[in-house]
Parts: sequence; structure tokens; C-alpha cells
Amino acid sequence: MKLYFIVNPAAKNGRCKKVWKRLEKVLHKKHISYEVFFTEKQGDGKRIARQIIESTSETAAIIAVGGDGTVHEVANGVFPFKHGIVGYIPAGTGNDFSRGIRIPNHPRKALEHILLLLKSHCFSAYDIGQFAGPHVQEGMFVNNLGCGFDAQISRKVNRSKLKSLFNRLSLGKFVYVFYLMKELIFYQPAKVVLQIDGEKHLFERTWLVTISNHPYYGGGMKIAPSAKSDDGLFHIIVVDQISRLKILLLFVTVFWGGHIKMKEVKVFAGKHIHIHTSSLLPLHADGENIGSGSVTVCVQENALSVIAQRQTS
Repeated sequence: MKLYFIVNPAAKNGRCKKVWKRLEKVLHKKHISYEVFFTEKQGDGKRIARQIIESTSETAAIIAVGGDGTVHEVANGVFPFKHGIVGYIPAGTGNDFSRGIRIPNHPRKALEHILLLLKSHCFSAYDIGQFAGPHVQEGMFVNNLGCGFDAQISRKVNRSKLKSLFNRLSLGKFVYVFYLMKELIFYQPAKVVLQIDGEKHLFERTWLVTISNHPYYGGGMKIAPSAKSDDGLFHIIVVDQISRLKILLLFVTVFWGGHIKMKEVKVFAGKHIHIHTSSLLPLHADGENIGSGSVTVCVQENALSVIAQRQTS
């Protein structure tokens, strides 16, 4: 099987480039044949992955090296082709996909784990979410899709020069805390109608709606503790009618999943979800800005082959 690596050298404020050099030494030492491509701008990961997958009819293992945004792009390039297998070496800030597929968070250990799985042909069928909307860039996600407050924070972080500063200080995750505190003062909750598999739910003062494919987002937050990426269902988390002070408590307890016990947090599960918003609330998919407003999300079961062991619990 041919190995292709798509590396985002800018991930984690340029540290990913150094990570790749160390990984190359391992590949050379093990006499592994591969090709490597480097992204230069947003969208390159998808474009390169699509070029690779369309250039061959043989099974191709395409491994993203970077953050969740990198694997998001690579997966969008591979889907819906069946002869592409997606791998991930975490070298970004959040790295939630590695948690979701139970890949070591250390890049070298992740590479060795991937090579071992490839040798034993150990791949997993992974659910993905397709999304579309009137003000949305269509695509798919592997981790989660968010509407509202969390998408606003993600949008601010991705546009901020502070992100590179925090990464240089090895404090990358704290930039999210900074914008959480800042946006908490100004953000206005909105009315949302949520339709899940045909059943409607009305929420008057919604802070966020998150549709999750596995438990983690935001750099290790356990937003949907019971979600699994291979059960054909999404878990939907809604935070409604909550005070600004209690939002802070929520974003503390979310790291171990304690937030789901709060009365302001509602948990649903379903396959076909439509979010109708009263205003153009921001949206993100895997932390990437995808537009604003109403959106429809559908689960595609076993749609992506991933280099990972199948979940058993």
C-alpha cells in the first residue's frame, strides 16, 4: 500500500515542520516508502488529497500531519472515494481526532502505532457528518459541528494573532480560554428550532448546539461523553437558558463530562438533524468556519476508512 503524507507545516505556529523532520527520520530508518506533500494555504489539504485519490485506483493511505483542521481537509478530499484510507498524526493545538480514534497524542508514537496497524491491515469504518445550508459551505466533518457560542470562539481564535503568540509560549489551549472570557461578556443567545429525525424542539435562549461524532472537542473537552464514531448516531448537546456565570462552570466541568448533569444542558441522539436559527449564528465544522445560520446535518454510516482499531466500548 502506498503511503502519502499531507503535512501542514504551519500547524501549531510552525512547530509541525520540526515534527515532520523527526518523523522522516523514523520512516527512513524503517525503510518505509512514501510521498509527502506540504500545504501552503487553507484548502490545500482537501485539494491534494483529492488529487492523490483520483490519480490511482489502488488503495492509498493518506495521513494528515497537523491539527484537526488538517485532518478535516484531508477527509473532505478522500470522501466519498472508497479506496482512500485516512490516518492522522497529531501535531496541532487541539488534536481531538486522535482522541476520538484512540491514536497516541505524541507524533512519533502515533506514527509507530499507524505503521503497526497498516502492517496488520487494521482499519475501521468511521461515520462522518455531511452538512449543507443556505449560508453554509457544504462539506463533511469527522469530529463535530457547532452552532453558536463555541463557533464564535473558534472563529475569533482562528482569526487572532494571539493564537501564534500563545503557541510560541506552549500555551496554545489558553487562547480559547481568553476568547471564552471575552465573548462571554458580549455574546447574545438566540432562539433555535432543532429538528432531530423529524421531531421538533424549541429553545428560546440557546448558547450553543454541538453535533458530535465522538466525545471530544476544543482540545480535550468531553462535550458528548457517550458519543461513538461507529454507531450510526450523532449526539447533540444543547445549552439553553443558562446564566453567563454558569457558562464558566460548564466549561470547567465539560473536561470530564460533568456538564451533562446540569439542567440547562439537553442531550439528544439522532441521524438527521436540522438547526433553524432566528439569526445568522456562526457555524464551525471541526473548528473550521463553514458559514452562518440554519444548517442540515446527516450521518453517513461507515463512510470513511480510518487507520485505527475499531471501538469496542
